[in-house]
Amino acid sequence: MAGSYCIITYGCQMNEHDSEIMQGLLKARGYSKVDSEFEADVVVFNTCCVREGAESRAMSRCESLVSAKEKNPNMVIAMSGCVAQDQGKRLLDKLPHLDIVIGTRDYVHLPQLLDRVQVSGERVVAVDDIDKPFSVNSIPLRESKLKGFVNIMYGCNNGCTYCIVPKTRGEEWSRPIAEVVEEVRAMAAQGYREVMLLGQNVNSYMTDKREDFADLLGALNEIDDLWRIRYTTSNPKSCRDRHIGAVAGYEKVMENLHLPVQSGNDRVLRMMKRAYNSTRYRHLVSLYREQNPVHGLTTDIIVGFPTETRAEFEDTLRLVQEIRYDNAYMFMYSPRAGTVSAETMRDDVPLEEKKARLKELIDLQESIAWEKTREEIGRVHEVMVEGISKKDANQLQGHSRTFKRVVFPGNERLIGQRVKVKITGGTSHTLAGDIVTTEPAEALAAAGR
Repeated sequence: MAGSYCIITYGCQMNEHDSEIMQGLLKARGYSKVDSEFEADVVVFNTCCVREGAESRAMSRCESLVSAKEKNPNMVIAMSGCVAQDQGKRLLDKLPHLDIVIGTRDYVHLPQLLDRVQVSGERVVAVDDIDKPFSVNSIPLRESKLKGFVNIMYGCNNGCTYCIVPKTRGEEWSRPIAEVVEEVRAMAAQGYREVMLLGQNVNSYMTDKREDFADLLGALNEIDDLWRIRYTTSNPKSCRDRHIGAVAGYEKVMENLHLPVQSGNDRVLRMMKRAYNSTRYRHLVSLYREQNPVHGLTTDIIVGFPTETRAEFEDTLRLVQEIRYDNAYMFMYSPRAGTVSAETMRDDVPLEEKKARLKELIDLQESIAWEKTREEIGRVHEVMVEGISKKDANQLQGHSRTFKRVVFPGNERLIGQRVKVKITGGTSHTLAGDIVTTEPAEALAAAGR
């Protein structure tokens, strides 16, 4: 008994791809997509509990469907993702109109769970497969026809004290290289030109055959018709010379690295259980830049971690000033139930102080980003044309190899092609320029790629 569905997604790119897979599963069952949850026969809230705000929004939006379900008793409401994995059966007690709770590795059974609910009327909790390897026998329903996400591994073994991901995503498990290559080769044959490899810590990828992340990049680099390979997120603890060398050595691996530092102070890093210090982090960045002179580098930073002093926060400011990131995702620390820091550390940095530190850090990073934009003027980048700019219908937009967003005038017939763009200006987060040529470049180093 098919009908319509709506999936509302919160959180990271991993969640976005999980939603794409669930969409593919539902489409294969004959369901059609609608934009409003109030019009759907099946509603799935794919949730995130890393940040309190995302969890609260998902719960509130789910609660808003009470009256809609009263009007349509056949409506099935499901909650998946990290909140579902973390809370399990407790969600059924909190949300009496919720029918299904699906864990982060159980969502592949969504069609079968729907059958159970629709036939028996029972409410179902499926969260037991969290540490089991699994395969997806469905084609993800991706929004883009040019680039797409590909999961290469699941779970996390790091146990950072502020993070709940190991509890909600399970232990690390890496997909076999042959399986990943088969998926990406099929995507390339369908017209996809860029893949984003996903994992909690992609560079800790390790198969049962002891094949590592560099081996995977090398195998993917050989796929015909695939132009670009990106990946996120890398952990400094697992960042090895082979990984950095693969970025420099394989033409299809893009020169952009997201390497979360979290703090520039060694004591705070130990409190976070990050398994590296600021000296090691600086060394990795230096090694990466030595092999990739033209590159993009981004990071994550938490301010106001328990017991962080003003002087320790200033260590973070110094590191940011020294490294000069292209972009940074910056947050105030907030305790999350179930994490080590929430259970064993007192959240003793006052909220106003956290806000002040965050503003100071954001202001610094913004000033650096503006400086880096000015440095780009006159350089030529290879840009894959992804579509029309959302802000200006007369402009095209795409990303450089270094993952800089670039806007430029051009004909929409160029969408899906690679062009050379000479940078003429921009903002702190977007470059602007003009097309130099539409011929794909084999090497742009001489042009200041």
